[in-house]
Amino acid sequence: MTASSPCERITIRHDRAAEGHGPHLVMTARTEKDAPERWRADVAGNAPVEFVASLIRTVASELEADPDHVIYGIGTEPDLIELYVNPNCWNYVEEFGLAGFQSRDGHAAVLGRPPGSSAPPLLGDETIIWQLCAVPDELEPLWDVSFTEKSPPFVVNAVLDQTLSTEPIRRPASQTLLKAVAPLVTARWAPTRPQFSTPPPHPEPPRSPEPKRTPKTR
Repeated sequence: MTASSPCERITIRHDRAAEGHGPHLVMTARTEKDAPERWRADVAGNAPVEFVASLIRTVASELEADPDHVIYGIGTEPDLIELYVNPNCWNYVEEFGLAGFQSRDGHAAVLGRPPGSSAPPLLGDETIIWQLCAVPDELEPLWDVSFTEKSPPFVVNAVLDQTLSTEPIRRPASQTLLKAVAPLVTARWAPTRPQFSTPPPHPEPPRSPEPKRTPKTR
Protein backbone atom coordinates (compact mmCIF):
# COMPACT_ATOMS: atom_id res chain seq x y z
CA MET A 1 0.00 0.00 0.00
CA THR A 2 1.36 3.42 -0.97
CA ALA A 3 -0.06 6.82 -0.07
CA SER A 4 1.21 10.18 -1.28
CA SER A 5 0.51 13.72 -0.18
CA PRO A 6 -1.40 15.99 -2.60
CA CYS A 7 1.90 17.68 -3.53
CA GLU A 8 3.42 14.19 -4.10
CA ARG A 9 6.52 15.12 -2.10
CA ILE A 10 5.73 12.90 0.91
CA THR A 11 5.18 9.19 0.32
CA ILE A 12 4.28 6.47 2.82
CA ARG A 13 4.74 2.88 1.74
CA HIS A 14 3.45 0.01 3.87
CA ASP A 15 4.40 -3.56 3.02
CA ARG A 16 1.98 -5.85 4.83
CA ALA A 17 3.87 -8.93 3.66
CA ALA A 18 7.26 -7.78 4.98
CA GLU A 19 9.09 -10.46 6.92
CA GLY A 20 12.14 -10.45 9.17
CA HIS A 21 13.45 -7.28 10.75
CA GLY A 22 13.39 -5.09 7.66
CA PRO A 23 11.18 -1.99 7.59
CA HIS A 24 7.51 -2.54 6.83
CA LEU A 25 6.63 1.16 6.75
CA VAL A 26 8.80 3.72 4.95
CA MET A 27 8.13 7.47 4.83
CA THR A 28 10.14 9.46 2.31
CA ALA A 29 10.35 13.17 1.54
CA ARG A 30 11.43 14.70 -1.76
CA THR A 31 11.78 18.26 -2.98
CA GLU A 32 9.77 17.33 -6.08
CA LYS A 33 7.79 14.29 -7.20
CA ASP A 34 10.64 12.60 -9.08
CA ALA A 35 13.55 14.17 -7.15
CA PRO A 36 15.99 12.03 -5.13
CA GLU A 37 15.04 11.17 -1.56
CA ARG A 38 15.81 14.05 0.83
CA TRP A 39 15.06 12.25 4.10
CA ARG A 40 13.51 8.98 5.19
CA ALA A 41 11.91 7.42 8.25
CA ASP A 42 11.78 3.62 8.55
CA VAL A 43 9.56 1.64 10.92
CA ALA A 44 10.39 -2.03 11.53
CA GLY A 45 9.04 -4.74 13.79
CA ASN A 46 6.25 -4.35 16.32
CA ALA A 47 6.60 -0.60 16.84
CA PRO A 48 3.86 0.76 19.12
CA VAL A 49 1.02 1.95 16.93
CA GLU A 50 0.87 5.13 19.02
CA PHE A 51 4.40 6.02 17.85
CA VAL A 52 3.54 5.42 14.21
CA ALA A 53 0.34 7.42 14.49
CA SER A 54 2.21 10.33 16.10
CA LEU A 55 4.78 10.31 13.29
CA ILE A 56 2.19 10.35 10.52
CA ARG A 57 -0.05 12.87 12.28
CA THR A 58 2.86 15.27 12.90
CA VAL A 59 3.99 15.19 9.27
CA ALA A 60 0.44 15.50 7.93
CA SER A 61 -0.47 18.49 10.10
CA GLU A 62 2.78 20.32 9.36
CA LEU A 63 2.51 19.51 5.66
CA GLU A 64 -0.83 21.26 5.61
CA ALA A 65 0.52 24.27 7.50
CA ASP A 66 3.94 24.69 5.87
CA PRO A 67 5.12 22.10 3.29
CA ASP A 68 8.65 23.53 3.09
CA HIS A 69 9.07 23.05 6.84
CA VAL A 70 8.47 19.31 6.38
CA ILE A 71 10.70 18.96 3.34
CA TYR A 72 13.61 21.27 4.17
CA GLY A 73 13.25 21.86 7.92
CA ILE A 74 13.35 25.61 7.28
CA GLY A 75 13.39 27.57 10.52
CA THR A 76 15.12 24.85 12.56
CA GLU A 77 18.76 23.93 13.05
CA PRO A 78 19.52 20.52 11.49
CA ASP A 79 21.37 19.29 14.57
CA LEU A 80 19.03 20.74 17.22
CA ILE A 81 17.04 18.10 19.09
CA GLU A 82 15.46 18.94 22.44
CA LEU A 83 15.31 15.99 24.81
CA TYR A 84 13.54 15.71 28.17
CA VAL A 85 14.98 12.67 29.90
CA ASN A 86 14.21 11.21 33.32
CA PRO A 87 17.60 10.15 34.75
CA ASN A 88 15.87 7.61 36.98
CA CYS A 89 14.75 5.69 33.89
CA TRP A 90 17.46 6.33 31.30
CA ASN A 91 21.25 6.23 31.32
CA TYR A 92 23.28 8.48 29.05
CA VAL A 93 25.72 6.53 26.89
CA GLU A 94 28.52 7.83 24.70
CA GLU A 95 31.03 5.43 23.22
CA PHE A 96 32.36 4.09 19.93
CA GLY A 97 31.18 7.19 18.08
CA LEU A 98 27.56 6.85 19.23
CA ALA A 99 25.67 8.94 21.78
CA GLY A 100 22.22 8.53 23.27
CA PHE A 101 20.26 6.90 26.06
CA GLN A 102 19.58 3.38 27.22
CA SER A 103 16.77 2.39 29.54
CA ARG A 104 17.79 1.21 33.00
CA ASP A 105 16.49 -2.29 32.27
CA GLY A 106 18.52 -2.38 29.05
CA HIS A 107 15.49 -3.15 26.90
CA ALA A 108 15.29 0.10 24.91
CA ALA A 109 17.74 2.58 23.44
CA VAL A 110 17.86 5.90 21.63
CA LEU A 111 21.06 6.18 19.60
CA GLY A 112 22.49 9.07 17.63
CA ARG A 113 25.29 8.74 15.10
CA PRO A 114 26.56 12.08 13.75
CA PRO A 115 27.55 12.21 10.08
CA GLY A 116 31.19 11.21 9.67
CA SER A 117 31.25 9.22 12.92
CA SER A 118 33.76 6.37 13.20
CA ALA A 119 31.01 4.09 14.52
CA PRO A 120 29.62 1.38 12.24
CA PRO A 121 26.55 2.60 10.34
CA LEU A 122 23.26 2.19 12.18
CA LEU A 123 21.30 -0.66 10.62
CA GLY A 124 24.02 -0.81 7.98
CA ASP A 125 22.98 2.52 6.44
CA GLU A 126 25.48 5.39 6.47
CA THR A 127 22.72 8.00 6.11
CA ILE A 128 20.86 7.05 9.31
CA ILE A 129 21.66 9.33 12.25
CA TRP A 130 18.91 8.33 14.71
CA GLN A 131 17.76 4.88 15.74
CA LEU A 132 15.12 4.20 18.40
CA CYS A 133 14.76 0.55 19.28
CA ALA A 134 13.62 -2.10 21.74
CA VAL A 135 15.80 -5.19 22.07
CA PRO A 136 14.89 -7.20 25.20
CA ASP A 137 17.29 -9.74 26.65
CA GLU A 138 17.08 -13.23 25.15
CA LEU A 139 14.50 -12.06 22.60
CA GLU A 140 14.65 -11.00 19.01
CA PRO A 141 14.61 -7.24 18.38
CA LEU A 142 11.05 -6.05 18.92
CA TRP A 143 11.05 -2.86 16.86
CA ASP A 144 13.06 0.09 15.67
CA VAL A 145 12.36 3.47 14.08
CA SER A 146 15.18 5.22 12.23
CA PHE A 147 15.67 8.62 10.61
CA THR A 148 18.17 9.72 7.99
CA GLU A 149 20.44 12.74 8.19
CA LYS A 150 18.20 15.52 6.85
CA SER A 151 15.07 14.58 8.80
CA PRO A 152 13.65 17.74 10.42
CA PRO A 153 14.04 17.70 14.21
CA PHE A 154 10.30 18.05 14.86
CA VAL A 155 9.71 14.86 12.83
CA VAL A 156 12.28 12.96 14.90
CA ASN A 157 10.79 14.36 18.09
CA ALA A 158 7.38 12.95 17.17
CA VAL A 159 8.71 9.49 18.10
CA LEU A 160 11.62 10.50 20.32
CA ASP A 161 9.43 12.19 22.93
CA GLN A 162 7.17 9.18 23.24
CA THR A 163 10.07 6.74 23.47
CA LEU A 164 11.72 8.66 26.30
CA SER A 165 8.44 9.39 28.09
CA THR A 166 7.85 7.61 31.40
CA GLU A 167 4.07 7.79 30.98
CA PRO A 168 2.59 4.33 30.37
CA ILE A 169 0.69 3.64 27.17
CA ARG A 170 -2.95 2.96 28.03
CA ARG A 171 -4.76 0.30 26.05
CA PRO A 172 -7.93 -1.76 26.55
CA ALA A 173 -7.45 -4.81 28.79
CA SER A 174 -9.14 -6.92 26.12
CA GLN A 175 -6.28 -6.35 23.65
CA THR A 176 -4.21 -9.47 22.96
CA LEU A 177 -0.44 -9.04 23.33
CA LEU A 178 2.20 -10.82 21.30
CA LYS A 179 4.13 -13.48 23.21
CA ALA A 180 7.38 -11.53 22.81
CA VAL A 181 5.81 -8.37 24.17
CA ALA A 182 3.75 -9.74 27.05
CA PRO A 183 6.69 -10.24 29.51
CA LEU A 184 7.58 -6.56 29.15
CA VAL A 185 4.12 -5.22 29.91
CA THR A 186 2.94 -4.18 33.36
CA ALA A 187 -0.83 -4.25 33.70
CA ARG A 188 -2.40 -1.79 36.08
CA TRP A 189 -6.04 -1.27 36.78
CA ALA A 190 -7.09 2.26 35.96
CA PRO A 191 -9.11 3.91 38.72
CA THR A 192 -12.82 3.70 38.06
CA ARG A 193 -14.31 7.02 37.21
CA PRO A 194 -17.42 7.91 39.16
CA GLN A 195 -20.57 7.72 37.12
CA PHE A 196 -22.63 10.84 37.27
CA SER A 197 -26.26 10.64 36.23
CA THR A 198 -27.91 13.72 34.88
CA PRO A 199 -30.43 14.93 37.43
CA PRO A 200 -33.95 15.43 36.15
CA PRO A 201 -34.85 19.03 35.45
CA HIS A 202 -36.39 20.87 38.37
CA PRO A 203 -40.13 21.07 37.94
CA GLU A 204 -41.45 24.57 37.63
CA PRO A 205 -43.44 25.75 40.63
CA PRO A 206 -47.16 25.55 40.08
CA ARG A 207 -48.73 28.77 38.97
CA SER A 208 -51.63 30.17 40.89
CA PRO A 209 -54.70 30.66 38.77
CA GLU A 210 -55.15 34.21 37.57
CA PRO A 211 -58.08 35.99 39.20
CA LYS A 212 -61.13 36.49 37.07
CA ARG A 213 -61.42 40.06 35.91
CA THR A 214 -64.74 41.74 35.39
CA PRO A 215 -65.04 43.70 32.19
CA LYS A 216 -64.74 47.42 32.58
CA THR A 217 -67.84 49.50 31.97
CA ARG A 218 -68.06 53.09 30.96
